[in-house]
Amino acid sequence: MTEKKMTVIIEIGSSEISGAAGYKHSDGKLEVVAYAAEESGEFIKNGIVRNIDKTAQCLTNIINRLEGQLNNSSISQVYVGIGGSTFHSTHRTVKRSFEEETRITAELVDEMAEECQNPQSPDKFIIRVIPQEYVVDSMVTTDPVGCNCRNIVGEYLNLEATFKIMDNLRSSFEGAKTDIADDKVTPLLLAERILSETDRGLGCVLVDMGAGTTTVAIYKGGCLRFLSVIPLGSGLITSDLATLGISMSEAEQIKRTIGLTSGNSDEPVYVSESNNTFPKAQLGQVIRARFQEIIANVLNQVKLSDFSDDKLSSGIVFTGGGMEMPGVEAYLKQQPHFPKFRIAKYRLDSVEWTASEKPMAPKQLVLATLLEAGDDDCVTIFESKPVEIDFKQQEQMSTGSLFTDDGEDAQIERDKKAEEEKRRIQLEEEARKKAEQEKQKQEKPKKKGLFERLKGQFHHLMDDEIE
Repeated sequence: MTEKKMTVIIEIGSSEISGAAGYKHSDGKLEVVAYAAEESGEFIKNGIVRNIDKTAQCLTNIINRLEGQLNNSSISQVYVGIGGSTFHSTHRTVKRSFEEETRITAELVDEMAEECQNPQSPDKFIIRVIPQEYVVDSMVTTDPVGCNCRNIVGEYLNLEATFKIMDNLRSSFEGAKTDIADDKVTPLLLAERILSETDRGLGCVLVDMGAGTTTVAIYKGGCLRFLSVIPLGSGLITSDLATLGISMSEAEQIKRTIGLTSGNSDEPVYVSESNNTFPKAQLGQVIRARFQEIIANVLNQVKLSDFSDDKLSSGIVFTGGGMEMPGVEAYLKQQPHFPKFRIAKYRLDSVEWTASEKPMAPKQLVLATLLEAGDDDCVTIFESKPVEIDFKQQEQMSTGSLFTDDGEDAQIERDKKAEEEKRRIQLEEEARKKAEQEKQKQEKPKKKGLFERLKGQFHHLMDDEIE
C-alpha cells in the first residue's frame, strides 16, 4: 500500500460534509479504505457555508476520523468536491480581430479562455470556463487551432458563483489548517460517469436530486450547455412530514419506505416516537406534493435553457438520493406528457469499499467519482523510527520499589521521570512528522487551482479598497 497514491476527498453537501480516502489498484479498481461524514445542516445550507468556524471544526473532525482509519498516516492535503447552490452557468463571448490573415495558435485560444476567468463584476467568481464553439471568420468549429482567419469569436459557458460564498468555503479549510490539492466540480464529474458519449452528443438533461438542492445540467453536442442549481431537495419532504408531529428521523424513514407508493390507501402507519397513527394516503400526499414541486422546477429550468425536447433526444436522466424513494419511476410514467426519462443505475463494479462504514449508493457513487478524479498523493505515511532507550535506567524505573530501599518518594520521582521521558519521545516524534510533512509540501509544485485564484482575487479586492 505504501507504493500506491492515496487520494483524499472532502465533499461539501447540503446536509452533511463527507470525506473518503482510497487508492487505485494496478487493474484500475478503486479501493475506498476510509470514510467519515458529519451532519452540517446547522452551519451549511444548500451547500453554502453560513458559519465558517463551525464548518472548520467539522472539517477538522472528519480529517481526524479519516486519519484514525489509516495506519500510521497523516493527511497532508485533500481534494474538494464543489456542488450545492454555489454556482450557475452564464454565457460569455470573447472576440479577436487581426489586420491581416493570422494562424490561430493554442496560445491564443488559451489567452481567450483566460480572459473569461476575469469576472465582469467584483462580487462574482468564475469556477470553470467551458468552451462551446468558435466562429472563425464565417466557419463554426470546436477546434480553431491551425485555422487562418482575420476574425475569431469564442463562445463560452462560465460556471459562476458569488465571491463571498466561495471565499467562505476557502476560509473554512484555512481554519481547519487543511491544504487543498485541487477542486473538483461534482456535477461535471458525475455527468462523465453516468452519461454515455451518445447521451452527451444527442442531448440530455442530468438531474441530481440531493437532500438540499437539485442540480440540472444540460448536455448537447458532447458539451455542457446549461447548468442550474435549484435550492429544493428531498430533505424538504422529510421536513414536511415532520410538520405532522413526527421526528425528523422517523420522517426520513417514512419517506424511504412509503415514497410515492401510497395511492389512496387508508392503511394506518404507526409512528412510535410520537405514539400516533397516520393514514398511509395522508403521508403519501405530503410526499407527492413536495416531489411534484421539485419536478415542476426542474422542467421549468429546462424550458428556460431554450433546449426543447426535440433537441434532447436522450431525454432526462435522474440520479441522487432523492430518486431512491420507492415508486418514483412508476409515478413519473403516469404523468401526462412527461418527457422521455430514465433513472441512472449506480455502476460501482469498479469500486471496492473496504472502509468500516458505508453510505448509501448515491453517496458512494459521488465519493468514488471524486476519488477517481484525484491524481496527487494526499497522505504522508510515517515509518516507525526506533527510539533509543536506556534499558538499565528503564529497568531501574520499573523495578525500583521492589529492589531498593529508598522509599515511596523515590519511586514517585522515578515514575515522574519515566513519564517525562515518554512525553519527550512523543514530542520528538510529532516534530519529526511535522518536519516531514513540510518537506513534502515544499517539494510539491503548487497548482494555481480554484482556491489559489480565490486568494488572488481577495488580495486584489483588498488592494482596490486601500487605494
